[in-house]
Amino acid sequence: MNERSKIAIKLITSHIVLLLVLILFSVMLTNDRFLSLSITQTVLIILYLAGYWEFFGIKFRKLFCLTSQVAIITIFFWKYQKGWNNHTNPYLIISLAAIQAYLLFELIKILFVTLKKDKVFVEISFPFRSGDYLITDGGNSKISRLMNYHYYSPIHKKNKTNNSMLYATDIVKITKTHFLPKTNNEYPIFGENLYSPMEGIVVKVEKSIPDNDTFSGNYPYNTGNTVVIKKNNHYLLVGHLKKDSIKVKPGDIVNKNDLLGLVGNSGWTERPHLHMQLIESDSDNYWRGKGICIRYKNLNLYKNRLIKVQNMDHTTIL
Repeated sequence: MNERSKIAIKLITSHIVLLLVLILFSVMLTNDRFLSLSITQTVLIILYLAGYWEFFGIKFRKLFCLTSQVAIITIFFWKYQKGWNNHTNPYLIISLAAIQAYLLFELIKILFVTLKKDKVFVEISFPFRSGDYLITDGGNSKISRLMNYHYYSPIHKKNKTNNSMLYATDIVKITKTHFLPKTNNEYPIFGENLYSPMEGIVVKVEKSIPDNDTFSGNYPYNTGNTVVIKKNNHYLLVGHLKKDSIKVKPGDIVNKNDLLGLVGNSGWTERPHLHMQLIESDSDNYWRGKGICIRYKNLNLYKNRLIKVQNMDHTTIL
């Protein structure tokens, strides 16, 4: 089975099948004191906030979650009208309560990522000019892996780069497209102009790495074609750019909104997207530095935040 098929099965199972099974389970259980329904509700909220909806689409996310919410409310009133069942299994109740406590803990961490205002941050300029863009991983990844996988990724931990990726952010462009497109050109962000999010001096450029075929597996462990910009002791890295598309070179001084290159699919990536991270480091070994929060228009860039750009003067952040 190829990687694309595995990811498709994983996404459908973890998003669609999981919730449908929980809804069915809630209907079947009559002696659980509404705990199964409570678990289903919590899972729905977690999926809405932290699911990988890039591949299903934003409209599908709203429709599926709204339909599921209506089903949960309907089941609640149906069970409420039936009344309590006194033949309650205490072991079942304890097990369901433990599951719900864990899920609520994960949900609190997700909400903390979306609401937390970091004292240390850098305001950036958004790197794209026109379209709808979705943050697919973002926010403090040490707080919640569900919102941002970078800090807890085994391969990043193994290579000791995870601290620098604390706030690493992945961005895709949203348009009407089919599920898990098979080629780079079907992804609207592939070949998109990338503009500098901050001013500084270019300290590294890598531009000769070939772009991967989508979901082909065996990707090189790096950020592919990359530009690193330094300002004081902050290093801004943008990666997975298109081969031979980079317009700057080491030593160049760039300003916000200067053209850097084109988005591609190079390095450790299975589909086209932009990887962006900001690192605080006292040496040029920035991969061992500390990740810093990135903000745009004074708002954190966390998972599933939608940014609608008409032009730089007309931007909507949802």
